[in-house]
Amino acid sequence: MLGVPGFTWWRWLYQFGAGPLHENAVGRAFMRVGEPPALLDATVLENDTEQLRLFYQREGFRDATVEPVVSRLSIGNRVRIAFDIREGSPTTIRHFSYHGVDDLLPSERRDLVDGSVIPTPEDGISDSLFWHPPTLRYSEPLLVEERQRLIRFLRDRGFADIYRDAIHAVVYPVHPDSFDVTMAVELGSRYRFGNVHVEVTGPQNDASERTDSTWLISSEPGEEGGLLTAAFISEGRLDFDLLERTLQFRPGDQFNQSRVLATKRRLDATGVFGFSDIQEAVPDTLADGTIRLDHRIRLRTRMRHQVRFEAFMQQRSGALADSDNELGMGLGVTYSNLNLFGGGEALTFNSTGSVSADIAGLGGFTSAQWENSIGLSYPYLTFPLGRFDRLSSLYDARSQITLSLLAARRDALRLTLRGRGGARYRFELRHSESLASIVDLVDLSVTNPDTLIGFQEIFLDDILTTVDDPVQQAQIVEDYTRPQFNSALRYTLRSNAVDPFRRDRGHYREASIELGGNVGRLLDGAVFTPGTIEGTIPGFGVFSGSGQNRGMLYRQYVRFSAEVRRYVPLSERATFAWKALVGIAHPTGSSDVVPFDRRFYSGGANSVRAWRLRELGPGAARFTSASDSLVSGEGANILGGDIKLEASAELRAIALKRTLSADWIIALFADAGNVWLGPRNPGTDDGRFHVDSFAGELGIGAGFGLRLAWDYLIVRLDAAYKVHDPRRPSRLFPDRFRDPILQFGIGHTF
Repeated sequence: MLGVPGFTWWRWLYQFGAGPLHENAVGRAFMRVGEPPALLDATVLENDTEQLRLFYQREGFRDATVEPVVSRLSIGNRVRIAFDIREGSPTTIRHFSYHGVDDLLPSERRDLVDGSVIPTPEDGISDSLFWHPPTLRYSEPLLVEERQRLIRFLRDRGFADIYRDAIHAVVYPVHPDSFDVTMAVELGSRYRFGNVHVEVTGPQNDASERTDSTWLISSEPGEEGGLLTAAFISEGRLDFDLLERTLQFRPGDQFNQSRVLATKRRLDATGVFGFSDIQEAVPDTLADGTIRLDHRIRLRTRMRHQVRFEAFMQQRSGALADSDNELGMGLGVTYSNLNLFGGGEALTFNSTGSVSADIAGLGGFTSAQWENSIGLSYPYLTFPLGRFDRLSSLYDARSQITLSLLAARRDALRLTLRGRGGARYRFELRHSESLASIVDLVDLSVTNPDTLIGFQEIFLDDILTTVDDPVQQAQIVEDYTRPQFNSALRYTLRSNAVDPFRRDRGHYREASIELGGNVGRLLDGAVFTPGTIEGTIPGFGVFSGSGQNRGMLYRQYVRFSAEVRRYVPLSERATFAWKALVGIAHPTGSSDVVPFDRRFYSGGANSVRAWRLRELGPGAARFTSASDSLVSGEGANILGGDIKLEASAELRAIALKRTLSADWIIALFADAGNVWLGPRNPGTDDGRFHVDSFAGELGIGAGFGLRLAWDYLIVRLDAAYKVHDPRRPSRLFPDRFRDPILQFGIGHTF
């Protein structure tokens, strides 16, 4: 337990159940949860000793000795096993070279050496394939890694005959403490891609067989192209054009294994095929000596129509969550039509309904909502980026059109959303396995809030009495009662090299820039009221508003955000994780505020955990009243912020492994952050960002938590304490250690 030697929690549980209770169900349950003591086995010990000796030998310690030492403990019938290891002097690599690669071009030789996992001298080397590495211990795993790199390198340059048996590491023991190593390569001939034949099998037994073909021009000048042919069996819907579009190489091009893998990746990413396989045919030598390698692609299409029912659990946060921690359950149905028009398009319709309850103290159901969405996805880039897809070598690409409509009721705020509609046209460009660009060419949203009986007394009056500035009072009324229209053009660059579930190693980086409100400005000044800027456009249907609130507000703005997360494994059981986030939103044009749903908020289960949801900021300003029935005495930040800074650090350690089928993880954490009003905000100076004082207005919290990690779900509970409260700057730990803020969540915090 916690990695402490001798703290054998599992054995204790087993022996407790194996005692007087072993004959009943309780005892057997403890025995199943625990683990029986491991018996001392001389054969197993001898094998472990030999494996350790071989490990050291493979890592260059040829004279290493390993001796097991077994000592009996004074308590019980247990022994302690230690391995006495004498490593000896390591063996180094004196010279390293490649042999058999003389047919490579000079540029290819340089690339071969530059990419080697065997380090080269700091001053570099010439075109030679022979060099003296800096002091480097001999390691067989390192040579295996170099062989795998050579296979990928050479197969991407036309040498299709290169496999493991074609590369050998020849080791020459020249001195007792050093080796010379040569990578001997049987290079073989260069190949070019030949014709491609595709065989597609589908689920439509009544579909007639058909064939199609086209001549493809080589992408290399002066090289003859070849045929792409396809046979469709029991598949009457799939277009031949999709096969040509997903093909990432052309007949006549030099053979490149990465292009073959990219083709399979593109085929699988369409979602149309349940099975795909690409095989090499027998090489064909032409009259001029060129060797061409035909490829055969076998595909099996999925059923076109699919219906899926689901039950789900959700944790609500963000600008429209009513409580500190709101959990909900819901039911949904999803209909999918794969290969809608024959080009790999996927039409998806989803309808969900859910109810939520506040687990932080309000009690009872706090909200309900119903949401419908329809989306059309293309496995390639469409207008206006279609040409970019064809001219580049993207790892993957996708275009999506999505329409959504939501209706919701928020009892705690005495609000309903009569409608929240959205329309988005998105392009996803994956440059590599971990790097992607996301372009939201069109992102439109319209929202129409409506008030319920009691809104004035329960919510609005309670909030307005805490804000003295009439400008900010008017802004709050506008945020919560006026229909709003927003449009955005957004670019996001994302680097993701982490398991999104476990988050125990790797990194996540994302930066986004967004221009908003320009479509509303164009419609206002050029279509509805030419020559006049009113700040609103006419509504329609449920988004038209009523009385003095007719028409939809729009606000122009620019928004930037960046986030970095890093996960550093400290051991098999422990991980150190940290994140940093910065966000800036600034109104442009005639606007003086950023739209309500594009501002920043701080505090909550996934933010600075010592404050409840949206409770922190802006700056050191306080918005609270004695009659506030929604939030604690700290007061909710109902205005949001234009600037956000946030950072967190967390140490996670597995205390118990596979207890009740879950890993029990203990976490220690510290958070810091806040939001501030920007320089253009029309309100008072309270809560505004100032370079010389923002550091003292950071909210700082720390605490500990528990996570239960099953194979399919992680549930967490955190207890957080305020260390520095910008509203009470003179006191460290202002609440002492009483009444910690409890935060419940699903998944890791970040």
